Amino acid sequence: MVKFEKSGRIRKLTLLFLIVLTVLSFGITVVDDAGRIVNISVAPRRVVSAAPTATRYLQALGLENRIIGVTEWDNYKKAENIGNLVPLNVEKIYSLKPDLVIVFGGFQLPEVEKLEKANLNSYVLNPTTLNDIIKAVGQLGAIFNVKTKSDTLVKDLTKQMTDTGIKTSKIALDKRPKVFYTATVPDASAKELWTAGAGSYLNDLIAIAGGRNIAGQYTGNNGWLPVNWEWLVQQDPDIIIVGSYGDEKATLQAVRDHAIMKNLRAVKNNKIFVVDGDEISQVAPQTFKYLDIFYNFFYGGK
Repeated sequence: MVKFEKSGRIRKLTLLFLIVLTVLSFGITVVDDAGRIVNISVAPRRVVSAAPTATRYLQALGLENRIIGVTEWDNYKKAENIGNLVPLNVEKIYSLKPDLVIVFGGFQLPEVEKLEKANLNSYVLNPTTLNDIIKAVGQLGAIFNVKTKSDTLVKDLTKQMTDTGIKTSKIALDKRPKVFYTATVPDASAKELWTAGAGSYLNDLIAIAGGRNIAGQYTGNNGWLPVNWEWLVQQDPDIIIVGSYGDEKATLQAVRDHAIMKNLRAVKNNKIFVVDGDEISQVAPQTFKYLDIFYNFFYGGK
C-alpha cells in the first residue's frame, strides 16, 4: 500500500513538472505587420480584439472563448464593449487585464504607442493581399498555440486559391471580363470613386477568379486609390462590383439611375453586382469565399 501511494505521488509530480515545463518553454517572439517585435511568453487566454477584422481571425481559429473585449463596431457581442475603434479607450482595455490586444494597421497604428505606454502587449494585423491573410493565420496559430488548427486552415485557404487559379489559368486574357470594383456607392455628390489596384487583396480576388481589374496597373495606400468619372467612362468595364454598407437593392438602383454609370457597358448589360461592404472590407479568412463568388459573377457558375 505504501509503495502504491508513493508511486501515485511520483506520477502526479511528474505530470505537474511536464505541465510547468510546457508553459515555460512556450515563449515565442514574432514580428507583426507593423514591423514590431512582439514577445509572447504564454499563449494568450484573455484577448481584446480592437478591430472587427481581428475578431474574424480569432473566430476562424476557434478562439472566441478567449475574446474578452471588442469595439462597438464588432458583430461579435459576447465580450465587453471597449468603445470606439479610434481613439481606443486604453483605460477600459487595461481594466480587462488582457494578455494581448490585437489592433489593425493603418488608421489604428497611432493607438499602439498608447497601449505600449500602458504596458499592454499588442499585436498589429495589417494584411493587404491573400497571401498576407494566409501568413497571418499561421502566425496567430503560433501565438495562441493552436498550430494544428491554423495549419489546417492555411492548407484549406491555399487550396481554395490554387484550385481557382488552376481553373481560370486556361482562360485567355482577351476572353476575361474587364472588372471594376468600388467601395463608393455612386450618387450626385460623389466626385470620385474608391477602388482597389495592385497590392490589394481585391486585385488578387479579381485576377485569380479570372477577371481583368481595370485599376490593376495602379496602386495606393494598401492598394487603394481614388479614380474619377472620366477615367471610368474611358475604361468602360464589362462588370461592376460595388461594396455596399447599406441596402443592396438601393445600391443597385443607384448605379442603374446614375447619370454617368447608366451609360456604361456593364450597366446596359445588367452586369452589376453588389456585395456586403462590411464583410468584404475585413481582410480575413472569410475573404477567400469571394473567389467562388467572383468567379460566378464573371462566368455564371460555369
